[in-house]
Amino acid sequence: MLLTLTVPSHAWLPVYSLPLLTAMLTHGRRTSLPTFPGSFSSSQRSTFYLLPSPQRRLWSGVGEGRMYGGAIHLSGVHLVSAVKNQGVRDLVEHVEKLAGPRGNVWAVGAQNAGKSTLINAMGRCVGGKLNHLTEAPVPGTTLGIVRVEGILCGQAKLFDTPGILHPYHFTTRLTREEQKLVHMSKELTPRTYRIKPGHSVHIGGLMRLDVEECSVSSIYLTVWASLLLPLHMGKKENAPKMRQDHFGQQLQPPIGETRINDLGKWVRNEFRVVGESWQESSTDIAVAGLGWIAVCLKGEVSLGVWTYSGIDVVSRKSLTSAKARIFEEAGFSMSRIVSQADRRLNKEKQKSKRKQVEDKGDSVGSISLTCDAAVEV
Repeated sequence: MLLTLTVPSHAWLPVYSLPLLTAMLTHGRRTSLPTFPGSFSSSQRSTFYLLPSPQRRLWSGVGEGRMYGGAIHLSGVHLVSAVKNQGVRDLVEHVEKLAGPRGNVWAVGAQNAGKSTLINAMGRCVGGKLNHLTEAPVPGTTLGIVRVEGILCGQAKLFDTPGILHPYHFTTRLTREEQKLVHMSKELTPRTYRIKPGHSVHIGGLMRLDVEECSVSSIYLTVWASLLLPLHMGKKENAPKMRQDHFGQQLQPPIGETRINDLGKWVRNEFRVVGESWQESSTDIAVAGLGWIAVCLKGEVSLGVWTYSGIDVVSRKSLTSAKARIFEEAGFSMSRIVSQADRRLNKEKQKSKRKQVEDKGDSVGSISLTCDAAVEV
């Protein structure tokens, strides 16, 4: 019997935008692996604070994503924390029951979805002698199929596999240093804007959301992404120049101005969002490999979402209604990247001014010398 332990990394669930892993069990001679639209970069630092309580929204998302992706015949869905070992024992017991004494279990999923992290957590849970699998915040760590001993009983076998490459995912276009900025390794913290029509929010140099037409005077946008990513809010009419002037510097990732030609064509996606409450977000706009923006309003709004051609952008029901206690202001958010870029810019300006002064001094000296020579003549 074949048992597939699938670690999905997709927008319908906060699998790698939250430090939460989801294990989906399918079994049978012929197994069709579930696929779902839109994915985030993985994170295994688990905290459950972001999950709605009770978790009806999350489980509703699981059901909708499962049906949407065609994974109808699932043997089980487990929400687990690989760091805090929450839910891991139940998963191990279920896997052992389904695999039996001779079954083969394959851990499959997108690159950096957390497969090796989950298997290591399963090994700690059972206390078996396990060769520690390599974990890293960047994809491509598991290079081949690895048989894992010490977790399953009898002659049952567990295999870790290399990550599946998703071309619609941002991690396929970013360098390792850039992936570290996108990777969510700490507890997610909401960053909320109260924003009027005609304004935009940048997430680094990877995404821009424009509030275009709206039936109300303002709406709430809450960004759920790595805190290393700088944000900027300003007028929509200034957004193209903002990107031109600050791309690869204050707006990172990507790192460096020359990277603009490597990521693809900058394209617009349109979404129409209807909300019925100022207390709860109605819709998330999720970008594969980056994160999502929750939209909260009582009315209707038209949004333009800019990112690179081929990157998956989807809308879904909001996973959480949480907002920041203190809202973000216009301009750049507080960020180490922005501070470093500003310091570099200031140094370049000071260097340019010193050079101008020196050139001016040389010019004055040259004029004085010429005048002295004329007097002597």
